[in-house]
Amino acid sequence: MILITHDLGIVAETCDKVAVMYAGQIVESGSIYDIFDKYVHHPYTEGLFASIPNLHEKNRRLSPIEGLMPDMSLPVKGCWFAPRCKYCSSRCTESAPPAADWGNGHMVRCHLQKEEVSTWRN
Repeated sequence: MILITHDLGIVAETCDKVAVMYAGQIVESGSIYDIFDKYVHHPYTEGLFASIPNLHEKNRRLSPIEGLMPDMSLPVKGCWFAPRCKYCSSRCTESAPPAADWGNGHMVRCHLQKEEVSTWRN
């Protein structure tokens, strides 16, 4: 069965494998463990998790991903997420990132290297 939703809680309770899509492309995919518990590799996936309200903190505002979705009718020369990405560099605007296997079938479509990603959560 394929489940399409924006509700990450339902994904966590229902799915074994996850594919995160942005602008019609799969930007990250892997097991539920890889995406929810072990790793967050793609900046869009990181933004999705950061935008979930924390029930234990009294925040008045959510933390949305800055910017707007791209106009899908216009050609893009690089990563579709680059205009909204806080890790964007010149390579992101010059070429589309290839899909890379980061182990155990966990695929990430981003120019950042594993060493760079390990600093995100620190």
